[in-house]
Amino acid sequence: MSSVRAQNTQTDRSGQQRAVGESDRHADLSDSDSSDNDLLSSDEEEAISQGIDASLESDPEGGLPCPSVKRGRVSVTPASLQEGDPNRWRDAGENDSAPVPPRFAPRRVPGPQLDAMRNYSHSDLFLLFFSRAGIQKICSHTNKQAGKRRAKGSKARPWNAVGKEQFCVFLALVLYMGLVRLPALADYWSEDSFFGGPFCGQLMSRNAFLGVLWNLRLSDPEADEENERKRGTPDYDPLWKLQPFLNDLQASCKAQYHSNQNLCLDERTVAAKASIGLNQSPGDEPAKWGYKLFVLADSLSGYSWNFEVYAGKRRQASGKGLSYDIATSLMDRSLGSGYRLYCGSFFTSPVLFRDLLSKETGACGTIRECRRGYPATKPNGLDRKSPRGTVKWLRQEEVLFLKWRDVSLCTTFHNAQDGRRVRRKIKSRDGTGRNASPPAPIQDYNRRTRGGDQSDQLLDGCSVPRETNRWYKTLFFRFVDIATANSFILHREICEQFGKQPDTQKMFLRALVFELAGELYPLQTTSLASPYAMQHLPEPLARADATSRRSKATRGRQSCVYCRRTEGKQIKTPWQCRSCDVPLCAIVDRNCFSKWHRRFLPSQTHACV
Repeated sequence: MSSVRAQNTQTDRSGQQRAVGESDRHADLSDSDSSDNDLLSSDEEEAISQGIDASLESDPEGGLPCPSVKRGRVSVTPASLQEGDPNRWRDAGENDSAPVPPRFAPRRVPGPQLDAMRNYSHSDLFLLFFSRAGIQKICSHTNKQAGKRRAKGSKARPWNAVGKEQFCVFLALVLYMGLVRLPALADYWSEDSFFGGPFCGQLMSRNAFLGVLWNLRLSDPEADEENERKRGTPDYDPLWKLQPFLNDLQASCKAQYHSNQNLCLDERTVAAKASIGLNQSPGDEPAKWGYKLFVLADSLSGYSWNFEVYAGKRRQASGKGLSYDIATSLMDRSLGSGYRLYCGSFFTSPVLFRDLLSKETGACGTIRECRRGYPATKPNGLDRKSPRGTVKWLRQEEVLFLKWRDVSLCTTFHNAQDGRRVRRKIKSRDGTGRNASPPAPIQDYNRRTRGGDQSDQLLDGCSVPRETNRWYKTLFFRFVDIATANSFILHREICEQFGKQPDTQKMFLRALVFELAGELYPLQTTSLASPYAMQHLPEPLARADATSRRSKATRGRQSCVYCRRTEGKQIKTPWQCRSCDVPLCAIVDRNCFSKWHRRFLPSQTHACV
């Protein structure tokens, strides 16, 4: 049916014009009855012209909407964000269905990876991270650097080639300076007893210590010059002077310990004032200027399992950001499957967590709401008007977003409704106190990230306080701290396995200094009236009344512990230490009794094996 479209233009109160085709309306009336629902009555047109939604409740007589409703635009939640929509923030009482997390299947048994049939001293545990080959390389590079300086006519003091023993003594003095803090380096060799006595002078002269410190090199000087010629090219390595030692230490940390299921990824700053390209200035770290380290630590023990030095733009960047590249490189596949990573807001992103989950690794961490992939949904969200302690959560497939107070969390293996609650007293806006229940994922995150804090505390308790004018030396001393803290954790777990009381960190470092010094430091002079000195006396293994005159020199003999540990020999002796309860040689040409106590006396644990 043809019709002439005559339009009737009307102007409503909002200034909008609405054209209604009367001929089309008459044409629509001739169609099916279903089109009647699309027509507007005069009352509805009047309501729309007044700015009131026609879907609001009308009066009982079917007239215009109730006058109590204010005029203006009324926001209505779209049908896509109603009760059953997955893009809506949900309340704490709504049920959540989390995916099944990957099964925990480590490649090795978690814990120390040591020989169960061997007795480890403090120095044995420490030298696990400084292999003989590694120390020999450092000594060779240091000697070459000293020869290079002397060839250039440097006004250096006479140089004696440094070997493994001298380098261990150098490390002993470095650890001693971390325990005993003095204002200046020269004070450690002061003759004034006020500054600690002649300990350092008996181990190594000041000139010898300064010579090793000045010429210390961790890489080949000739290879350093070749790398410097590549500066400004893609082949230049900014960490070349540190890279050989860094690779050996990373391999040792992974080999001597296998992490437990929960891991903590943290960033740390090594204080330094040198103006080079590696410096960073993090605002929330104690050190306001220095070199940045990214450390992957065990959440249970605090063991530093893997770490990396920030060196600027990465060569093989994934295009997903620095935090993504750091997290994926530190999470080595040699760990196994089913591990759980806890990290801060610097690393957390939905893209990273989904990729880790595809590799059978869960992740949990605080997240910044400006991160790409964070849900931008507003309905039923947490705002300033929400009561304190309100919990909101939203799940996007395997990723769960949770908000509680001012904390935003992202996780791939938690359930929003875990059932675990901890009552905490918080203050309401009206000043009254009430109980609040933090969600289980936030409780778990706070508990698991303590491993990173524990690792920081161990490093701060034994850190070397000396700053040098070379960046690689500053980082080298920090790596010595990491090796010391890891060796102390190994000692602590070994003692727990055998039911022994482990040493404190201070006593462990004290024993380690004596053991690294070896036989260069004489046995401590102790008053004979001291009860501790009277305990360590030689006594025969056999009873005098049960031994005949003919066999009194051979009866009851046992293998000397010191000869077996140091030389690998089975030498019989009839003597033992009364306090240590270990057989030791006590003859003129083989006084193992004195050597044993000189080496193991500072440690009560290993002196009584």
